[in-house]
Amino acid sequence: MPHPKRIDRAAIVSAAIEILDERGLDALSLRAIAARLGVRQPALYRHVDSKVDLLADVAAEVLDRWHTDRVPGDREPWQDFLGRNARSLRRAMLSVRDGARLMATAGPRSPSIDNAIAQVGLLERSGFAGPDAILAFIAVSRYTIGAALEQQTARDGSSIVFPTERADKSAMHLAEVVADLADLGPEHEFEVGLAALIRGLGQLLDNPTG
Repeated sequence: MPHPKRIDRAAIVSAAIEILDERGLDALSLRAIAARLGVRQPALYRHVDSKVDLLADVAAEVLDRWHTDRVPGDREPWQDFLGRNARSLRRAMLSVRDGARLMATAGPRSPSIDNAIAQVGLLERSGFAGPDAILAFIAVSRYTIGAALEQQTARDGSSIVFPTERADKSAMHLAEVVADLADLGPEHEFEVGLAALIRGLGQLLDNPTG
C-alpha cells in the first residue's frame, strides 16, 4: 500500500513497523524506511535524529497499539492485574517480528507517569512496600520479555529439543515428558512460569525487602 509523499514522524514510525514485521530488526534501516516512503534518506532527518531515536519511537508505538492492559481496573486484585499486564506485554511483542528484541534494546525503561502511579498504587494498597511494588513489576516485565525473546529467537523454536542417542528406559521416559510439554505449547509454558512468579511475589507482603 503506497504511502503519501507528505512525511511526518507518525508515517516514518508506521513504515518502520511494516519493515520490522516483514524483514526483522536487522533489516530495519533509515534507508529501507526512506525507500518504503518514496523519499530520499536525508528527508527523514527532519523528523528523527538517529536510528536509536527512531527505534525508541517504534517500540513505544508497538506498545501503544498492542499493549492495551496497562492500567488496573477498579478493585482488581493485584495478582490478576500483574498477570493481565504481563499477557498484554507479551501479546504486543509477539504481534511483530523481533518484537521482544526491539523491546529489550529500545523499549522504554519506565511506564508513563500516570500508568506508574496507578500500577504502584494498586500494589501499595494491597500491602506491598513502595520499593517492592516497583520490583514486582520489574520482575514480571523482565520475565515476560525474556520468555518472548526466547520464543522469537531460539534456534530450534521455543520447544525443548531432546537428544535421540539414548534409548534406555529413563531417557525414553524423559523424552515422552518433553514431548508432552511441547504439545502444551509456549503459551502454557509462559503461563506456568508467570503464575509461579506471581505467587512468589506474594511473599513480599510478609517479608518486605526493605
